[in-house]
Amino acid sequence: MLARLAAAAAGLALLAIVLSPVLGPAGARAMGPLPDCRYDDVLTTPRGYGDWSITLVDTILRVPKGYEPPDLVSTAGAGIAGGGKVRAVMIDDLRAMTEAAALAEAGIAVQSAYRSFESQKAVFDSWVAALGYQRALEVSARPGHSEHQLGLALDVRSDSGGSPFTGTFGSSPAGKWMKAHAWEYGFVMSYPRGSMDVTCYDFEPWHFRYVGRDLAALIHASGLSPREYLWANYTTTIVPPAPPRPTKAPAKTTAPSATPAPSPTATAAPTIPPPTTAQATPPATPVPPSAEPTPAPTATAPPDDSEAMARLASVVAAGTAGAVGFLALGAWVLLRRGRSGVGL
Repeated sequence: MLARLAAAAAGLALLAIVLSPVLGPAGARAMGPLPDCRYDDVLTTPRGYGDWSITLVDTILRVPKGYEPPDLVSTAGAGIAGGGKVRAVMIDDLRAMTEAAALAEAGIAVQSAYRSFESQKAVFDSWVAALGYQRALEVSARPGHSEHQLGLALDVRSDSGGSPFTGTFGSSPAGKWMKAHAWEYGFVMSYPRGSMDVTCYDFEPWHFRYVGRDLAALIHASGLSPREYLWANYTTTIVPPAPPRPTKAPAKTTAPSATPAPSPTATAAPTIPPPTTAQATPPATPVPPSAEPTPAPTATAPPDDSEAMARLASVVAAGTAGAVGFLALGAWVLLRRGRSGVGL
């Protein structure tokens, strides 16, 4: 079942590529459209050391904590000032670019090069301390998500000194020259001006990433940021959809319970609350002010059994006496008739 769901998801992702505008040339292998900017921790693919030019890291994708290129060398081998280490694959082009910039009187130097996971964490934490966490996310990569950990990124400054982070590097001779010519030597600006909605980072005119001359020429010609181009053409990571934002649960409302109607008993007296108890709601059938409550009928005790028996005995005795008298009278009449010969 899970295999079928995964296959269906992959099919939908590929369909989305066909139906949505293509970000790169034909044959793009992106697993779905470019994800919106958010913060996650998904391992990027490809991420082998041999895939250095096409490995993408951003606010979502990362390399493992122990990622450390095996061919790190000193930037001094390229004849550039500033120090630091980079991958050996870029030394020749870095040397050529340094010499060309110097000839154009736009000399460059290295402000920052390779950073390990731990050193990137220290850098990010320093930005958090200075700007707060939310702003730090926009100007610095979390550890594991930095191009500096790839050994391919450089923060460039003017060779005359000074920090490039003051906001004036982009308008300096070195900054202008790098923007116009760095791609010719295999370096691309990772976070161009006005592209934060797709790069997910603020404008950094000093930050360049080496991808090699051929790929840099393609990215430059496309007009896309490196993130857009690498995602569309090389990144094969399936990024899960963003989890829904938590919403505040509405307060539970208790429905009022139905008040049963009073029983229509004529003799029922209304309930009168005690003087100290407040009555929340009027009674269902209000009593007019002039009406007096109907008193409940007083129960009558049953008569005593001995008295009833005495009355019954007197009645029986009276009846018996009457009957005896009546029989005596009858006998007397019969006797009289018998003597006179008169029949009944």
